[in-house]
Amino acid sequence: IALFNDYPEFFSFQHRLELFQHAMKRRIISFRSTEIDIDPEHIIESSFNQLFFLPHKEWRYRIKIKYIHNAGIDLGGLRRDWFTKVTRELFNPNYGLFIATEKNSYQPSRLSYANPDHLKFFKFAGMIIGRVLLQGENVDCHLTRSFLRQILHRKVSLKDLEDSDENIFNSLQYILNNDIDNDQYNEYYFEVDKNDYGISKTIELKENGSDIKVTNESKSEFVDLMVDYHSRQSIIDQINSFCDGFDSIIPHRNIRIFTPGELDLLICGIPKIDVDDMRENTKCTSPYTKSSRFVVLFFDSIKKWSNANLAKLLMFITGSSQVPANGFRHYKDIGNPITIQPGGGKERLPVAHTCFNTIDLPEYETEEELNQKLMLAINEDSFQLG
Repeated sequence: IALFNDYPEFFSFQHRLELFQHAMKRRIISFRSTEIDIDPEHIIESSFNQLFFLPHKEWRYRIKIKYIHNAGIDLGGLRRDWFTKVTRELFNPNYGLFIATEKNSYQPSRLSYANPDHLKFFKFAGMIIGRVLLQGENVDCHLTRSFLRQILHRKVSLKDLEDSDENIFNSLQYILNNDIDNDQYNEYYFEVDKNDYGISKTIELKENGSDIKVTNESKSEFVDLMVDYHSRQSIIDQINSFCDGFDSIIPHRNIRIFTPGELDLLICGIPKIDVDDMRENTKCTSPYTKSSRFVVLFFDSIKKWSNANLAKLLMFITGSSQVPANGFRHYKDIGNPITIQPGGGKERLPVAHTCFNTIDLPEYETEEELNQKLMLAINEDSFQLG
């Protein structure tokens, strides 16, 4: 048990999932029930008013749903329907709690305070997602990697910003990779500007930050502070409220055994991934072509993978484990197809660029070699346990 708790990465996802599901079944108090009457026209408000103030123990009772003006008996179908609808509305950007990224994933909105009760609704949203996992249901609300990592109580890295804000990620990468001491066009200080509802304000990233110029020597510190500000500090109250709600339903000891990508799979489910559709709609960069032996080996190998591992691979390449509604053609239609480009010698690991849906594929010679390196890559830097 100690080995499992300290080093969950040594155990397969399927094994960890089975243990988690068993623990969740034991947490549900099945001999008691919580019945709620839902107004479909005001699903968030009617759900919130009846559930939010219940003792935490009652959130673990069996939930029975009754829709107003609907005589149906809930044998499980109405509950699943309610989970789907209430999460869809909670995460709808028009409701003002969450924003959607270009990757169609969600994270708390910095401007949610326009609703004076927003922190209560964030806690409620965390409790709902926790209850979804407790119940073993799935809902279609992919969260950004940085948000997922914080639900797991882990530190966010620059890489985690790639799927939530491509412009900030690219700007910070530029600073890390270039000589800024001799940059005649840009000067950077330990500060960040924000604009809330037309009101501009400068936030200092450290004491007297507006007077401290960023240099080559201090740029790593600057990038770390910028990542922390954009992913955490600017929405810290919203994140804390969501996590308070989530942790009240799912004990941290039970959820910490998963990676951010795996938590996304738990919430949204493992999609059916059609490798042939992926192959047909993938672009290759010269000298690679679809008939290159390295590309053929790639697709022939992953076609034997489980859906869980394919979903991780898709998350690795695109930043999302969900296949778009119209399949892999979607990426071509928006001008950003999944792309395989040369990745160097076989001693290297594959590298992904989620901004461009691109994977750098080294020249592996055998299926065993490709599987080993690819598995390492899609799970790399995933278990920073907190």
